[in-house]
Amino acid sequence: MITVDANQSAADTAYVTAHDSQHDGVQPPGSSASASKAPVPACHQARTPAFAHVSQLAELMAETRKYPQGVSRADLCETLTLGRNAVDRRLKTAIGLGLLIPAGRGMSTGGRAPEMWRFNPAVATILVLSISYRSSTVALTDLSGTIIDQIHWEEGILSDPHTVTAHALEHLGALHDRHPELPPAWGLGVSIPTTVDFRDGSLIAPATARTGGASDTLSWTGFPLRSRLARALNLPVWIDDEVNVLALAAAKRIGAPEDLLYVRLSLGLGMGIVSHGQVHRGAAAASGEIAHIQMTGSGGRSCRCGRKGCLETALSGGALEDAAVTPQALKRSPYLRRLDENGGIRCEHVFCGAAEGDPVCVRLLTEAADRLSVVLAVLTTTYNPGEVVLGGGVAQAGEFFSRAVGQALRRRVLPATSERLRVRMGDEDDALKGACRMVTDALLSAHVMHVWLPYGSPVGVAELVTHRRQDA
Repeated sequence: MITVDANQSAADTAYVTAHDSQHDGVQPPGSSASASKAPVPACHQARTPAFAHVSQLAELMAETRKYPQGVSRADLCETLTLGRNAVDRRLKTAIGLGLLIPAGRGMSTGGRAPEMWRFNPAVATILVLSISYRSSTVALTDLSGTIIDQIHWEEGILSDPHTVTAHALEHLGALHDRHPELPPAWGLGVSIPTTVDFRDGSLIAPATARTGGASDTLSWTGFPLRSRLARALNLPVWIDDEVNVLALAAAKRIGAPEDLLYVRLSLGLGMGIVSHGQVHRGAAAASGEIAHIQMTGSGGRSCRCGRKGCLETALSGGALEDAAVTPQALKRSPYLRRLDENGGIRCEHVFCGAAEGDPVCVRLLTEAADRLSVVLAVLTTTYNPGEVVLGGGVAQAGEFFSRAVGQALRRRVLPATSERLRVRMGDEDDALKGACRMVTDALLSAHVMHVWLPYGSPVGVAELVTHRRQDA
């Protein structure tokens, strides 16, 4: 049985015993025995744990998070290939930190039923900021991504970055004030629809989008979003491209395949790739840029990237908006005509119209599904994923769009490619859940835990707030 002294603080239980400190003296990559460490508060003078202990603790946490109903010590010993005493020490640390809680007893195999332990997502909260093209959302979640509260407003990457950041901080503060009873936030996760260098969270590519049919290069490139948020909130911040965050959310669903593609169809078009359960970003953080593949039959229309005939000119929210306001479309659809007369048509209106059965919207999305299947046929044949997820604004179209894409795709590939392939719609809150998962995964990774473990929690650890790298 695992026991924790009630008088022992969470921080104290985070440290290894004298036996552990003699384990093998392994230091984390990039550090040395003489390297300076973050100062430990006077009330917590125990030494920093050996990296071997932290690494095994991170593996234990990753394993327990896979099983919401709980896992036994024997299962952990077998999965982690560690002895009973080693697992007991890591369990004791995790329990003392509040990361694991009892989950009753499991099924008996002849003797006494084993104790079960499960991940405790309520030990802390995570703040989330999801910036889209025309709107943004902040949310407060637990460590598993369950949304506790959120605030949505009409302002996104098409707006000034200084204004969006200021309003985001106001709304994040409001969320905090509305829930004083909850445990403190351990970090902030941000998703944004532009290319991000995940090594340091910098915005490295022009975040362009269609505005009234004209190309527009926005002022987000190089904007110090991560450092501004970190300083203002005194929290560690992780940022990634929205489509990668969406893909991460899909990959971490219970029962999700290890290999999947996530297509985001909103005002723009993008793809996230998950390989062996991990987001694949590519050598230049440019994987999944399917929007700017030049296609035959796209009419040779000018693209916002400066070239002609890109897929996005025929398959994106902007392209759907253009098609929906043609005289023919407005003549055949009272639904679109009414919207056009009352302020204009957005791609979200087309998605909703298709879900409600408007014939013009259904035709536009059926054509979009066929165009998308051309690219997906190449990608699924090459990569052979277990799942294609369709998300972003198009999630409002419902199962109609996933069926249309699935049918068109299966006509273009061999049965060997499609027989185990599932095409489904994403969830509307995938961006929020994915951003939370990004932060929780990072905080419970070995390298980051090694920084905050001496303090008992990541709260107030200056090294995490000011650390330039977010991938280590």
